[in-house]
Amino acid sequence: MLVAPFPAVLRGLLDKTRSKQRIVHSEIDVKRWMAGPPSCAAARPSCCPACKTASREPGRNLALVGHGLRLRTLEGPLAPDSQPTAAEIHARRYRCRSCEAIIVVVPRGVARRYRYTLAAIALALALWAYERVPAAGVRARSSTVKCVGAASATRWASLRRWTRCAVSLFGTASELAGTLRERAARIATFVASHVPIATGRVSHDAFHGAGFCAPR
Repeated sequence: MLVAPFPAVLRGLLDKTRSKQRIVHSEIDVKRWMAGPPSCAAARPSCCPACKTASREPGRNLALVGHGLRLRTLEGPLAPDSQPTAAEIHARRYRCRSCEAIIVVVPRGVARRYRYTLAAIALALALWAYERVPAAGVRARSSTVKCVGAASATRWASLRRWTRCAVSLFGTASELAGTLRERAARIATFVASHVPIATGRVSHDAFHGAGFCAPR
């Protein structure tokens, strides 16, 4: 009888856990969330995103119950012209009694498995592609990491990676023509178009509009 290697077993368990986990975005933005997470009742979603069961119904027990907090580290500036910061927030976790899904509620503008906020990513792409700021200058305005290798002194691989992941990050069209920098410029203007109150400056509008985009 062949037994799967222990690491493979762990990977299988991790995949099962991830398949039951759902991310829900709160209407509260990152800056307000940093001042303190909302209460369990205030952040509770109206229904389970996995099975669509209502979180609360008159005369019945709660379907979505609190399941603790999860620490997240977020990086990026809190305003378009401010210095980048790295801060920790506590995301709210819930468990669905109907389907056992785990729901993680995060502030508006937080992307799953990304350390940088969506606002920081959108601002970086706008500065690099639309305002033609060199990659090193974009890094200085977006990242708290100051010590980089010689090969990375004039480039920043994250800019290219974010451009390629625009669909999952911001819900942009899957087919964007042109060079990476031209595509990044189109992404920046797309994100800027979602800002509730436009300023006319693409980098600022992209920063504030990122949280209102719908990733796919």
